[in-house]
Amino acid sequence: MSEKMLKNKLDLTLLRYIMLGINITACLFIAILFYATSNLACVKTDADVFLSSLNRVPKNPRTLLIFTALFSALFFAAFAVREISVRHTRTVTAISLYADAVLTILLLVVLRFNYNGFILYLLANIIYYIKSSRKFTVIAFGSFLYMICSYDVISVYFPLFSVKDYFLFYDRAVQHRLFFIFYVLCNLNFVCFIIFSAEISRRQKSTIDKIRLLYAKLRDANTALKEYADIKERMGETRERNRLAMEIHDTIGHTLTGISVGVDTCLAIMDVNPQAAKKQLSVISSVAKQGISDVRRSVRALHGEDEQTSLNAEIREMLDKTRSAAGIAIKYISDVPLDFQGDERKTVFRVIQESVTNAIRHGKATEITIRISMEGTNLLIIVQDNGSGCADFACGFGTTHIRERLSMLGGTADFYSAAGEGFTVRAIMPVRIEKNGTKSENGDEK
Repeated sequence: MSEKMLKNKLDLTLLRYIMLGINITACLFIAILFYATSNLACVKTDADVFLSSLNRVPKNPRTLLIFTALFSALFFAAFAVREISVRHTRTVTAISLYADAVLTILLLVVLRFNYNGFILYLLANIIYYIKSSRKFTVIAFGSFLYMICSYDVISVYFPLFSVKDYFLFYDRAVQHRLFFIFYVLCNLNFVCFIIFSAEISRRQKSTIDKIRLLYAKLRDANTALKEYADIKERMGETRERNRLAMEIHDTIGHTLTGISVGVDTCLAIMDVNPQAAKKQLSVISSVAKQGISDVRRSVRALHGEDEQTSLNAEIREMLDKTRSAAGIAIKYISDVPLDFQGDERKTVFRVIQESVTNAIRHGKATEITIRISMEGTNLLIIVQDNGSGCADFACGFGTTHIRERLSMLGGTADFYSAAGEGFTVRAIMPVRIEKNGTKSENGDEK
């Protein structure tokens, strides 16, 4: 419990403690007055005159005082049990509140409704402890009892002795003091109840304001979440479009490059060597069919289906098809077991595929060398060609996607070129040592 909450609780407890003290004082004041005035009247010579002027008198003022003191003590005990009890449970609270209600009724009867302030004390405890909706029904009933359980109302129907009549036994100066004490106690109890109710209302309003503020924040957060969800959905759509674009570029683009180079070769040798051209067209047909197979494999990969062949075998197969279709020399050197899966597998394959495609399409290369090795905990891929190169290199669609694929895995790609000196791709991709770093494989060259 925070310091502020504890202070608020102590403030309300102090108010109820003051009300308890006022009520006990008022009841004992009335009971002592009955007892003392009766004894004093008996020793005076005009006692008969005074007693005969009263409508009713207590049968035994001493018994009335004893019961009032006893019930007041029980009130204090119930308060102590409720506030000081170590095991402050709902059962303890309910029993103590029932005890307060019973003691209130008993004091009303004993004092013949000359004082009904304990009803306000009971209502204060009900307001403080009861949290359910039944609280308002009990409060309404208690307020009704407070209005009707007064001497002025009950005495209309039943003959009762009045504390105000006992005040008249004394001289005027004493009467004024007694009336002052009696009404101050009654009004002070009522004022404490009003202050208590106002404080409860203020705190409830503060709680409602906090709830409204939290609701407003929750509504704003909900709106922000909806906007975030929309943005995330659009980002997901954008990522998916980019992913599809990369797959189309890497698969269909590579296949069409091989077919284009192969067709150019056929056109060049068609008149000179028809048989060689026919053989080349057969290779082109095989490349086209392989392209269809690559597209299907890409679709399966987009759906998360596992590859059945090893990555090394897949790379060799792709390079063989490219070599046959384009009629160029390709060397593939690797001393690393490429047993990757998922994004790592796809990235390695696409980096090599895109680099070879760019070497053929843009560099017009006739020789390409691919080297794969480990550099510490990183996989190093170098693709060199003898193409035309370029003096002012700028990333295009393919090289941009190479960098994007590698960056998603924490890798990098650098490109080196000069006019007439070919083109070099140097790609670095971090790998998991426990998966790949301790393995080695004899290199192969083709």
